[in-house]
Amino acid sequence: MSGADSGATRYEQIMDAHSARPGDLAERFAHASWAARTAVEVTSEHETAIRDVAAGVAAPALVGFVLWIQEQSRQRGLRRLRFLSRDGQVLYEPTRRLAPILGTGLDLEYVYSSRLTWSFAATEPGRLAEAPWLFNSFIKSNATDVCARLGLPLAQYRPAMVGCGVSLEPDARADQPAQTRALLRFVSTPEVARAVEVRIGAMRRLVLDYAAEHHLAEADTGVVDIGWTGRMAGSLIPVCEAAGMHRPHILFWGHEPRPATGWTDPERVAAYVYNTATGQGLGWRVPNAPFVMETFCMGDHGIVSGYRADAGGKTEPVLLSPVNHAAVAWGLRLYRSTLYAFCAALVGDGGLNGNDVRPLVHEVMDAFWCHPTQAEALAWGAYPYDSDPAGTAVRPLARPLPAETRPARGDRAWLAGSLALSTPEARTAYLRHAPEDELAGAPETDLCIRAFADVLIRLAREPFL
Repeated sequence: MSGADSGATRYEQIMDAHSARPGDLAERFAHASWAARTAVEVTSEHETAIRDVAAGVAAPALVGFVLWIQEQSRQRGLRRLRFLSRDGQVLYEPTRRLAPILGTGLDLEYVYSSRLTWSFAATEPGRLAEAPWLFNSFIKSNATDVCARLGLPLAQYRPAMVGCGVSLEPDARADQPAQTRALLRFVSTPEVARAVEVRIGAMRRLVLDYAAEHHLAEADTGVVDIGWTGRMAGSLIPVCEAAGMHRPHILFWGHEPRPATGWTDPERVAAYVYNTATGQGLGWRVPNAPFVMETFCMGDHGIVSGYRADAGGKTEPVLLSPVNHAAVAWGLRLYRSTLYAFCAALVGDGGLNGNDVRPLVHEVMDAFWCHPTQAEALAWGAYPYDSDPAGTAVRPLARPLPAETRPARGDRAWLAGSLALSTPEARTAYLRHAPEDELAGAPETDLCIRAFADVLIRLAREPFL
């Protein structure tokens, strides 16, 4: 297709402009986007915005990653790929669909993981205050969240929490100093350590069984995840290595290890678009990249809350819900259908050799994420984004800023989408006072986030008064 085609979306025009020669990957991506839009019927402006962004932004970003994974597999001598839930589900399916023309013969499998399982298994019962995953996420933990992450019944531990000074108000969170101290005091009590010790031991054994059954901890396995900090891999690997297993390769879309609490390995960890640990590809990172890519990698089932042995002794996942109802109601099936139609168009075209599409991916992502249309902000802003390990912090991806003198971003993951939905007066008021790092959407390795991590660690080591 040609960018001059009046039927092309702005994303297809960008792809076409990146084409250096007829039939290269940029041109074929543009055609696949057009073919996917043609194949998938829509009945509303909401559905149109989902479909067009899926075809023109998400599909190039994800399929480009899939193609890079195949090349990394060849270079690293991998025999199998394991796609981690839930983000890996939408990466596994395109890989499986493109397998006929990729020709790698890799053993592919979608596997079940979560911070409630892997991070929990790697946590030391007597050092819960030094486990940042209990307190961190885009929306910091409150009392209910901490209990959920530890698997403790809130009603049973309410008196202990109150005794430690923990506020049970939903809006009292771990980024408030008084609440931080109180939560750290609570998780440092012998009562809590004893309660979780047995659960951690049982989870560790189940994680090891699951890892062995699915060949997760082998030197010729590639573990695929969207990113970011490396904490999930950094939880699984020491647990497995302590049991005599091996270290797999880790393949991320983007990698942002935190200075104090992240994990990386320069020999075994690689990232497609950018890696803040090495400085690779930082010019291709869009603001708040994790939020947009996690949205593009929405799963169709709930969070993995644990594992159990079935009647035959095989380890199987336990899900909080078999269906991600909120994502389905938003338009998940339409979104997935468009991605698969994009892949089908590529398969119909033949081989997939071609130019590096990361500059193209960056430009279409920047166009959508930083400069959304009103229709896109309405449709994608309604997506039920959840950053919490236990699924307790579902928020719309974007929503209008309040009409105040100094409106705050708050828990709005998609800043540009929220600005697009706001009144001109609210936008002006926000932009007048907004912190520079908030506008830049820089990686959470900046001083403000690092300072929060340092506070957690320092408070964990200090005697409580």
